[in-house]
Amino acid sequence: MENIKTASVEQIIARLAEIQTEMDKDDADLDALNTEADELLARKAELKSEAEEKELKRSALLNRLNEGTVVANPVSPKKEDDDMLERKAFMDYVISGKTPEAGVLQRADAAGVSSNLGVLIPNHVQQEIIQEVKKIHGRLYGKVKHLNLPGGVEYPIGSFEATFKRITETTVSDRQNPGGITGSIIFKYNIGEIRLSRTLLQTVLSVPTFEAELAKVIAEAYVKAMDEEILTGDPTKQQLEGILTKTGIKTIEINEDEMKDWKTFQKKIMAKLPLGMKNKPYEYIMSNGTFEGNIMTLADDNNRPVYTETVNPVDGWVDARIKGHGVTLVEPELLPDFDTAAAGKVFAVLWVPGEAYAINSNMQFSTVRYMDHEKNEEVTKALVINDGKVLRPDLIYQIKKVAKPTTGA
Repeated sequence: MENIKTASVEQIIARLAEIQTEMDKDDADLDALNTEADELLARKAELKSEAEEKELKRSALLNRLNEGTVVANPVSPKKEDDDMLERKAFMDYVISGKTPEAGVLQRADAAGVSSNLGVLIPNHVQQEIIQEVKKIHGRLYGKVKHLNLPGGVEYPIGSFEATFKRITETTVSDRQNPGGITGSIIFKYNIGEIRLSRTLLQTVLSVPTFEAELAKVIAEAYVKAMDEEILTGDPTKQQLEGILTKTGIKTIEINEDEMKDWKTFQKKIMAKLPLGMKNKPYEYIMSNGTFEGNIMTLADDNNRPVYTETVNPVDGWVDARIKGHGVTLVEPELLPDFDTAAAGKVFAVLWVPGEAYAINSNMQFSTVRYMDHEKNEEVTKALVINDGKVLRPDLIYQIKKVAKPTTGA
């Protein structure tokens, strides 16, 4: 590498991978490679330190800008009676604004979990929220990888995967040898808010009912927002990284005539996918209009539909598939219907969700109350820290509508 001092983290990681390959060659200059590796690792450590320092400063600034109840003492273990006291105090705080007594609902300062984020939601309610989130299945959020890692730290992408390897008396399995996957990511401390309706919660009298209603409201709002940001998020706005807005994602182009013919549709997609991705559980994302109006009209030479659709009799959820691969249906605001999409617009996504994308969060929700003087009303909002990143762009394809080719006279 010509100039190590100006190299990026990605360039350094790529060069280190090259050195690992070069060192096995018979004519390798091991002394030179060793010296270069030392310089690269030193530069990488500098960049990591700079990134961590910047993120910690940013996190501290965000905490200062957030309004809320500032409490900074660690929470001690609680008995069963204390637990109900805490739950009742939290209900009173959300509904009436009554400030909890000293020692109740307090949180300790920690990296990305500051006392400035407001009153901590009791653990019992946290679990209710998590269970509600799990119930909302079949959407994008439930399909991606979920992590609980410290923010502001650089993580090699290969560390999120593993490989199988035989061991002998002289060899052991490498913990981070994911088949040549290189690159790294840094999760940030992005704060998201969910504004709660006082009128909805003020009518609830019992603690368990209040907790169930609150968990449902927060979970539904949270999952809806995560689904949207996984597709269209903008990191410059403190959102998740969106797979439609990220640069460098490969595309598959299909015109109107090709969309009507199953053989051409199949060929256009399968010809693009590498063999390694074909063997993975890839899935589609598209609008209901595209699935109903275009996919469900496709049939093979024996007039057999290429799709399957089953409905869960319990919750009415539709399980849609194309040639055995799952289809997540989203609103046309996120992905337009193929028939109404303009040329050049992405109308569907093909991806391997569990490997291609990850959301990082400790799911520790808190609440803050403040007065909106412009509307002259009190606002209660739930806050959570999280971030989302594309791990494997090579496992994502944007399917784009293009104009039909013009034919000469």
